[in-house]
Amino acid sequence: MVSNLEVKWFYDVIALEETRSFTLAAEKRNISQSSFSRRIQSLESAIGFAIFDRSVNPLQLTRQGKSFVGYARNMLDDMDYQLNRIKGLDNFRQSIKFDAAPSLSVLLLPNLIAGYTDSAERIHYVESINVDEAVYNLKEGKSDFILTFYNEEFMNYPFIHHKVFDSFLHLVSPCDVDGRPLFSLNGDVLPLMKYANDSYMGRQVNQVIDKIPENTFTLSFVSSMSELLKRMIVNGHGVGWLPQYSIQRELREGKLAIMDGSLSLPISAYVYRSGARLNLAAERFWQHIKSQNIRLD
Repeated sequence: MVSNLEVKWFYDVIALEETRSFTLAAEKRNISQSSFSRRIQSLESAIGFAIFDRSVNPLQLTRQGKSFVGYARNMLDDMDYQLNRIKGLDNFRQSIKFDAAPSLSVLLLPNLIAGYTDSAERIHYVESINVDEAVYNLKEGKSDFILTFYNEEFMNYPFIHHKVFDSFLHLVSPCDVDGRPLFSLNGDVLPLMKYANDSYMGRQVNQVIDKIPENTFTLSFVSSMSELLKRMIVNGHGVGWLPQYSIQRELREGKLAIMDGSLSLPISAYVYRSGARLNLAAERFWQHIKSQNIRLD
Protein backbone atom coordinates (compact mmCIF):
# COMPACT_ATOMS: atom_id res chain seq x y z
CA MET A 1 0.00 0.00 0.00
CA VAL A 2 1.07 3.60 -0.59
CA SER A 3 0.93 4.15 3.17
CA ASN A 4 3.89 1.76 3.53
CA LEU A 5 6.25 3.84 1.40
CA GLU A 6 9.62 4.47 3.01
CA VAL A 7 11.53 7.71 2.48
CA LYS A 8 14.80 5.87 1.85
CA TRP A 9 13.24 4.26 -1.23
CA PHE A 10 12.87 7.69 -2.82
CA TYR A 11 16.59 8.33 -2.37
CA ASP A 12 17.24 4.86 -3.80
CA VAL A 13 15.25 5.49 -6.97
CA ILE A 14 16.97 8.85 -7.55
CA ALA A 15 20.37 7.19 -7.16
CA LEU A 16 19.39 4.51 -9.68
CA GLU A 17 18.04 7.10 -12.11
CA GLU A 18 21.33 9.01 -11.94
CA THR A 19 23.62 5.99 -12.35
CA ARG A 20 21.40 3.65 -14.43
CA SER A 21 23.28 0.81 -12.71
CA PHE A 22 22.13 -1.30 -9.75
CA THR A 23 25.76 -1.91 -8.80
CA LEU A 24 26.75 1.78 -8.81
CA ALA A 25 23.52 2.90 -7.18
CA ALA A 26 23.91 0.33 -4.38
CA GLU A 27 27.46 1.56 -3.76
CA LYS A 28 26.22 5.13 -3.67
CA ARG A 29 23.55 4.18 -1.13
CA ASN A 30 26.08 2.11 0.85
CA ILE A 31 24.10 -1.15 0.83
CA SER A 32 24.50 -4.49 -0.91
CA GLN A 33 23.19 -4.83 -4.45
CA SER A 34 20.74 -7.53 -3.46
CA SER A 35 19.28 -5.37 -0.69
CA PHE A 36 19.13 -2.38 -3.02
CA SER A 37 17.30 -4.40 -5.69
CA ARG A 38 14.74 -5.60 -3.13
CA ARG A 39 14.09 -2.01 -2.03
CA ILE A 40 13.45 -0.87 -5.61
CA GLN A 41 11.13 -3.84 -6.12
CA SER A 42 9.31 -3.00 -2.87
CA LEU A 43 8.82 0.57 -4.03
CA GLU A 44 7.47 -0.49 -7.41
CA SER A 45 5.19 -3.01 -5.74
CA ALA A 46 3.87 -0.36 -3.35
CA ILE A 47 3.07 2.21 -6.07
CA GLY A 48 1.75 -0.35 -8.53
CA PHE A 49 3.91 0.26 -11.61
CA ALA A 50 7.46 -0.29 -12.87
CA ILE A 51 9.73 2.74 -12.60
CA PHE A 52 12.52 1.25 -14.71
CA ASP A 53 12.56 -0.77 -17.90
CA ARG A 54 15.08 -3.53 -17.13
CA SER A 55 14.88 -5.07 -20.61
CA VAL A 56 17.32 -2.52 -22.04
CA ASN A 57 20.92 -1.75 -21.14
CA PRO A 58 21.50 0.69 -19.62
CA LEU A 59 18.09 0.53 -18.01
CA GLN A 60 15.65 3.34 -18.80
CA LEU A 61 12.77 5.01 -17.02
CA THR A 62 9.30 3.92 -18.03
CA ARG A 63 6.74 6.54 -19.02
CA GLN A 64 5.25 6.45 -15.52
CA GLY A 65 8.74 6.30 -14.04
CA LYS A 66 9.70 9.61 -15.61
CA SER A 67 6.81 11.33 -13.85
CA PHE A 68 7.52 9.52 -10.59
CA VAL A 69 11.21 10.49 -10.46
CA GLY A 70 10.29 14.14 -10.86
CA TYR A 71 7.75 13.75 -8.08
CA ALA A 72 10.32 12.02 -5.86
CA ARG A 73 12.89 14.80 -6.32
CA ASN A 74 10.39 17.51 -5.49
CA MET A 75 8.94 15.61 -2.52
CA LEU A 76 12.38 15.18 -0.95
CA ASP A 77 13.26 18.81 -1.65
CA ASP A 78 10.04 19.95 0.00
CA MET A 79 10.62 17.66 2.99
CA ASP A 80 14.14 19.02 3.53
CA TYR A 81 12.86 22.57 3.21
CA GLN A 82 10.03 22.08 5.73
CA LEU A 83 12.21 20.25 8.24
CA ASN A 84 14.82 23.02 8.14
CA ARG A 85 12.09 25.62 8.49
CA ILE A 86 10.75 23.81 11.56
CA LYS A 87 14.27 23.73 12.99
CA GLY A 88 14.52 27.47 12.47
CA LEU A 89 17.30 27.25 9.90
CA ASP A 90 16.81 30.32 7.74
CA ASN A 91 19.76 29.63 5.48
CA PHE A 92 18.17 26.66 3.71
CA ARG A 93 16.85 27.56 0.27
CA GLN A 94 15.13 25.51 -2.35
CA SER A 95 16.50 25.46 -5.85
CA ILE A 96 14.82 26.29 -9.15
CA LYS A 97 16.39 24.57 -12.13
CA PHE A 98 15.94 26.40 -15.43
CA ASP A 99 17.19 25.35 -18.88
CA ALA A 100 16.92 27.83 -21.73
CA ALA A 101 17.75 28.48 -25.35
CA PRO A 102 20.81 30.77 -25.32
CA SER A 103 19.24 33.78 -27.07
CA LEU A 104 16.18 33.67 -24.82
CA SER A 105 18.23 33.29 -21.66
CA VAL A 106 20.11 36.51 -22.43
CA LEU A 107 16.93 38.33 -23.39
CA LEU A 108 14.46 37.22 -20.73
CA LEU A 109 15.83 35.33 -17.75
CA PRO A 110 17.69 38.20 -16.05
CA ASN A 111 14.51 40.29 -16.00
CA LEU A 112 12.32 37.37 -14.90
CA ILE A 113 14.66 36.57 -12.04
CA ALA A 114 15.23 40.21 -11.08
CA GLY A 115 11.47 40.76 -10.91
CA TYR A 116 10.97 37.83 -8.56
CA THR A 117 10.71 39.32 -5.10
CA ASP A 118 10.98 36.20 -2.92
CA SER A 119 14.60 36.69 -1.87
CA ALA A 120 14.42 33.69 0.47
CA GLU A 121 14.93 31.37 -2.48
CA ARG A 122 18.04 30.60 -4.49
CA ILE A 123 17.59 30.22 -8.24
CA HIS A 124 19.78 27.75 -10.07
CA TYR A 125 19.90 28.61 -13.74
CA VAL A 126 21.33 26.23 -16.33
CA GLU A 127 21.85 27.48 -19.87
CA SER A 128 21.71 24.67 -22.40
CA ILE A 129 23.13 25.26 -25.85
CA ASN A 130 21.59 21.93 -26.85
CA VAL A 131 17.80 22.13 -26.81
CA ASP A 132 17.53 18.35 -27.13
CA GLU A 133 19.49 18.02 -23.89
CA ALA A 134 17.17 20.49 -22.17
CA VAL A 135 14.15 18.49 -23.39
CA TYR A 136 15.72 15.33 -21.97
CA ASN A 137 16.33 17.05 -18.61
CA LEU A 138 12.68 18.09 -18.34
CA LYS A 139 11.39 14.64 -19.23
CA GLU A 140 13.70 13.01 -16.70
CA GLY A 141 12.79 15.43 -13.92
CA LYS A 142 16.28 16.98 -13.82
CA SER A 143 15.05 20.51 -14.50
CA ASP A 144 11.94 22.40 -13.47
CA PHE A 145 11.47 24.63 -16.51
CA ILE A 146 12.57 25.05 -20.11
CA LEU A 147 12.47 28.44 -21.79
CA THR A 148 12.52 27.78 -25.53
CA PHE A 149 10.54 28.06 -28.72
CA TYR A 150 7.46 26.13 -29.76
CA ASN A 151 7.79 22.40 -29.18
CA GLU A 152 4.86 20.21 -30.22
CA GLU A 153 5.87 17.46 -27.80
CA PHE A 154 5.37 19.71 -24.78
CA MET A 155 2.01 21.21 -25.71
CA ASN A 156 -0.01 18.41 -24.11
CA TYR A 157 -0.14 16.23 -20.98
CA PRO A 158 1.95 15.42 -18.98
CA PHE A 159 3.48 18.86 -19.58
CA ILE A 160 2.19 22.39 -19.00
CA HIS A 161 3.12 25.43 -21.05
CA HIS A 162 2.87 29.20 -20.82
CA LYS A 163 3.45 31.44 -23.84
CA VAL A 164 5.96 34.18 -23.05
CA PHE A 165 5.79 36.19 -26.26
CA ASP A 166 5.21 36.18 -30.02
CA SER A 167 7.76 37.59 -32.44
CA PHE A 168 9.08 37.25 -36.00
CA LEU A 169 12.14 36.16 -37.92
CA HIS A 170 12.95 38.79 -40.57
CA LEU A 171 15.20 38.48 -43.59
CA VAL A 172 17.56 41.45 -43.12
CA SER A 173 20.38 43.14 -44.98
CA PRO A 174 23.23 45.22 -43.54
CA CYS A 175 23.18 48.89 -44.44
CA ASP A 176 25.77 51.44 -45.50
CA VAL A 177 26.60 54.57 -43.47
CA ASP A 178 23.56 56.32 -44.98
CA GLY A 179 21.19 53.53 -43.94
CA ARG A 180 20.75 52.07 -47.42
CA PRO A 181 20.62 48.24 -47.69
CA LEU A 182 23.80 46.71 -49.11
CA PHE A 183 21.92 43.78 -50.65
CA SER A 184 18.71 43.42 -52.63
CA LEU A 185 16.58 40.44 -53.61
CA ASN A 186 16.56 41.83 -57.14
CA GLY A 187 20.34 41.79 -57.45
CA ASP A 188 23.08 39.19 -57.52
CA VAL A 189 23.20 35.92 -55.61
CA LEU A 190 23.14 36.79 -51.89
CA PRO A 191 25.66 35.45 -49.35
CA LEU A 192 23.51 33.77 -46.67
CA MET A 193 24.27 33.74 -42.96
CA LYS A 194 22.21 30.74 -41.89
CA TYR A 195 21.11 28.87 -38.77
CA ALA A 196 22.22 25.25 -38.41
CA ASN A 197 19.66 22.84 -39.89
CA ASP A 198 19.14 21.00 -36.59
CA SER A 199 18.18 24.17 -34.68
CA TYR A 200 14.63 25.47 -34.26
CA MET A 201 15.44 28.65 -36.20
CA GLY A 202 17.14 26.64 -38.94
CA ARG A 203 14.09 24.44 -39.43
CA GLN A 204 11.82 27.48 -39.68
CA VAL A 205 14.05 29.29 -42.17
CA ASN A 206 14.45 26.17 -44.33
CA GLN A 207 10.70 26.11 -44.93
CA VAL A 208 10.90 29.58 -46.49
CA ILE A 209 14.12 29.00 -48.42
CA ASP A 210 12.54 25.97 -50.08
CA LYS A 211 9.96 28.31 -51.64
CA ILE A 212 12.54 30.80 -52.97
CA PRO A 213 14.32 30.33 -56.35
CA GLU A 214 17.51 28.29 -55.92
CA ASN A 215 19.86 30.95 -57.29
CA THR A 216 18.79 33.56 -54.71
CA PHE A 217 21.32 32.59 -52.01
CA THR A 218 24.76 31.08 -51.66
CA LEU A 219 25.53 29.59 -48.27
CA SER A 220 28.41 31.49 -46.66
CA PHE A 221 28.18 31.02 -42.90
CA VAL A 222 26.37 28.61 -40.55
CA SER A 223 25.78 28.87 -36.80
CA SER A 224 23.06 28.09 -34.26
CA MET A 225 23.80 31.33 -32.34
CA SER A 226 21.61 34.32 -33.21
CA GLU A 227 24.04 36.88 -31.81
CA LEU A 228 26.92 35.55 -33.90
CA LEU A 229 24.81 35.59 -37.06
CA LYS A 230 23.69 39.14 -36.25
CA ARG A 231 27.30 40.28 -35.84
CA MET A 232 28.25 38.75 -39.19
CA ILE A 233 25.31 40.42 -40.94
CA VAL A 234 25.79 43.83 -39.31
CA ASN A 235 29.46 43.70 -40.35
CA GLY A 236 28.37 43.37 -43.96
CA HIS A 237 29.18 39.72 -44.66
CA GLY A 238 25.74 38.83 -46.01
CA VAL A 239 22.03 38.53 -45.31
CA GLY A 240 20.00 36.27 -43.05
CA TRP A 241 16.94 35.79 -40.88
CA LEU A 242 17.15 37.30 -37.40
CA PRO A 243 14.56 37.51 -34.59
CA GLN A 244 12.82 40.84 -34.32
CA TYR A 245 13.48 41.13 -30.60
CA SER A 246 17.25 41.02 -31.13
CA ILE A 247 17.52 43.64 -33.90
CA GLN A 248 15.23 46.47 -32.83
CA ARG A 249 18.07 48.86 -32.05
CA GLU A 250 19.90 48.01 -35.29
CA LEU A 251 16.72 48.66 -37.27
CA ARG A 252 16.19 52.04 -35.56
CA GLU A 253 19.81 53.05 -36.11
CA GLY A 254 19.77 52.09 -39.78
CA LYS A 255 22.36 49.34 -39.43
CA LEU A 256 19.93 46.67 -40.65
CA ALA A 257 16.92 46.74 -42.97
CA ILE A 258 14.12 44.22 -43.48
CA MET A 259 14.37 43.05 -47.09
CA ASP A 260 10.90 41.59 -47.74
CA GLY A 261 8.18 41.46 -45.11
CA SER A 262 6.42 38.64 -46.96
CA LEU A 263 9.37 36.38 -46.08
CA SER A 264 9.08 37.06 -42.33
CA LEU A 265 8.25 34.10 -40.10
CA PRO A 266 6.17 34.13 -36.89
CA ILE A 267 7.85 32.54 -33.86
CA SER A 268 6.69 32.03 -30.28
CA ALA A 269 8.57 31.44 -27.04
CA TYR A 270 7.21 29.32 -24.19
CA VAL A 271 8.08 28.19 -20.70
CA TYR A 272 7.43 24.46 -20.33
CA ARG A 273 7.23 22.37 -17.17
CA SER A 274 6.04 18.99 -15.99
CA GLY A 275 2.44 18.66 -14.91
CA ALA A 276 3.63 17.02 -11.69
CA ARG A 277 3.86 19.20 -8.62
CA LEU A 278 7.19 21.02 -8.30
CA ASN A 279 8.84 22.09 -5.06
CA LEU A 280 7.35 25.11 -3.30
CA ALA A 281 9.94 27.56 -4.64
CA ALA A 282 9.49 26.38 -8.23
CA GLU A 283 5.69 26.48 -7.96
CA ARG A 284 5.82 30.07 -6.70
CA PHE A 285 8.21 31.01 -9.50
CA TRP A 286 5.80 29.43 -12.01
CA GLN A 287 3.02 31.70 -10.74
CA HIS A 288 5.40 34.66 -11.05
CA ILE A 289 6.15 33.75 -14.68
CA LYS A 290 2.46 33.48 -15.52
CA SER A 291 1.79 36.92 -14.05
CA GLN A 292 4.37 38.66 -16.24
CA ASN A 293 3.39 40.71 -19.27
CA ILE A 294 6.48 40.51 -21.46
CA ARG A 295 6.99 43.35 -23.92
CA LEU A 296 9.86 43.27 -26.40
CA ASP A 297 9.41 46.65 -28.09
